[in-house]
Amino acid sequence: MSPAPALTLQDEPVIWWDDDDASIGEPSEREPNIIWDSIEDTVLLPADRLFDPTRLVRRVGTAFGGDHVQEADDINALGEVVNSTWFTNRIGLFPMTAEEAARGAGSGTGPDRSGPWTIVSAKTQGVTPGFNIKDAKGDTYLIKFDPKGYLGMTTCAGVVCGKILHDAGYNVPEDVTVRFRRSDLVLGDGVKIKLADGSRRPMTDEDIDEILNAVDRLPNGEWFAISSKFLSGRPIGPFNYHGKRPDDPNDRIPHEDRRSLRGFYLFASWLNHFDTKQHNSLDMYVEEDGRQFVKHYLIDFASTLGSGAKGPQPRHGYEYTVDFPALGGRLFSLGLHESVWRTRTRSENVTEVGYFDVRTYDPIEFKPLQPNSAFANRTGEDGYWAAKIITAFTDEQIDAIVESAGYLEPEATQLVAETLKGRRDAIGRSLFTEVPALDFFALGWSWSGPEPESAAHGSTEQHGRTGRTLNASSASGQQKGDALGGPVQVIRFRDLAAERNIFPHNVPAYRMRVARVDENGESAGWTDWTTSSGTELRIDEPILSTLGDPDEERPFLAMEAQVRRHKGWSESVFAYFSPRSGRTIRIER
Repeated sequence: MSPAPALTLQDEPVIWWDDDDASIGEPSEREPNIIWDSIEDTVLLPADRLFDPTRLVRRVGTAFGGDHVQEADDINALGEVVNSTWFTNRIGLFPMTAEEAARGAGSGTGPDRSGPWTIVSAKTQGVTPGFNIKDAKGDTYLIKFDPKGYLGMTTCAGVVCGKILHDAGYNVPEDVTVRFRRSDLVLGDGVKIKLADGSRRPMTDEDIDEILNAVDRLPNGEWFAISSKFLSGRPIGPFNYHGKRPDDPNDRIPHEDRRSLRGFYLFASWLNHFDTKQHNSLDMYVEEDGRQFVKHYLIDFASTLGSGAKGPQPRHGYEYTVDFPALGGRLFSLGLHESVWRTRTRSENVTEVGYFDVRTYDPIEFKPLQPNSAFANRTGEDGYWAAKIITAFTDEQIDAIVESAGYLEPEATQLVAETLKGRRDAIGRSLFTEVPALDFFALGWSWSGPEPESAAHGSTEQHGRTGRTLNASSASGQQKGDALGGPVQVIRFRDLAAERNIFPHNVPAYRMRVARVDENGESAGWTDWTTSSGTELRIDEPILSTLGDPDEERPFLAMEAQVRRHKGWSESVFAYFSPRSGRTIRIER
């Protein structure tokens, strides 16, 4: 197998932050037409992608190992999404307790209860009416209810998904389920409501009662709703999944070329978040540390976990609203072909959960209501990045998040948690088969021969889901040899699929080889393959005799690694190091 394609290697720190928060003038508010947006996403943009000459050439190249689009632009040399106004790395790169995971984007407590909630505006039209309130602390919240007949379904789903997406790294509001009585509400001064004919009039207490009487309530007379805290800053409309915001100089990367948005497909798939149109996002013009800039949020997660604004529908997540291939398949099969979604069922004993299962779930066959430009640009590497984060959620974290949503039925809490775990593992099996889950490569030192008793053994960590103890030790610098042996350079990496028990009945094997390479990744030759049952390669004397010493022409060290889980060796992962600094400077998949 040939080494990775030509690239530029530099011995410098890996970039983890994008400077996209420079102060800018206030952008104008976007108000995209929802009907035109649907036409553009469903017909016009897919046609552009189909006939785009560059994509046509790249599509031919996929037969030879290429991708149908260029690599994402919001990543660093390790393939990780950098921290920005779009995304902040959390689970997957940093530890998080189950309690922290369940807290989500804010304090996790919702509106202050030390005084009444003052209604400052209301929505009386639509499927799910609601209102905005201001609590005793002066914070403003949107209060929304479940559709009639589906108490707890959309509200709890919205809380679960908001917290999962926050923990993964996305910007989301603080969403919490709340219970309240009529006596907890007071009408603010000068509040008006919009009537069906478009006119407005002052709101009355009777209007509040009408809103509350239109939704379900708990047996004890309380109302159950989701509270969504208003974001700081000024809202300037949604972001599009295609193109850039022209009046934001910080918005330099086309949105369809962001790994954080391409990979969002897998998060939407995991959560069955089928309503991913741009109107369920929001840009905020914020001020932080004296700078004013745009921050990008995902909002409104009611259409997730099998729920929906008009109740659960088995088709959601399996077909576009207008799905020409699906329609054609049914037409030409004369009705003999049954769509998978038609076989889906709901649990008879759980009323708060819609069509949300593992049995019919295929992670890469998920379809939102309308095509999404960023999803259409998803590559294997984008999917791997998302799968790496999704499979990092432990059972304990998922249990804590779902428990915090406040489902009214214990059976619903258990069903949602277990389904999320099953779909998480299905994503791991699918994506880690496509792209090998070998990661976190590091160059260090070990000891050749018997290890002296005084040697530091580092630390170990225990994976929260499997309980498997992982070796986290590495020598921090070169040790001087003695009669017992001497220091030897070693490359260590992690097999995330094995650590996370994605393939529980499989014992993986690994093979590795190394080479000295120049700044373009070119070598004079590779060492022979070394096959091992462990995730490290000791660069000892037999390998050194072939590898040779680093020189000015080839100052970098490259490693090619593969894993065998079932019937053959995987595709290669290439890791590049600087022996001089000890840095891992690039990963190629």
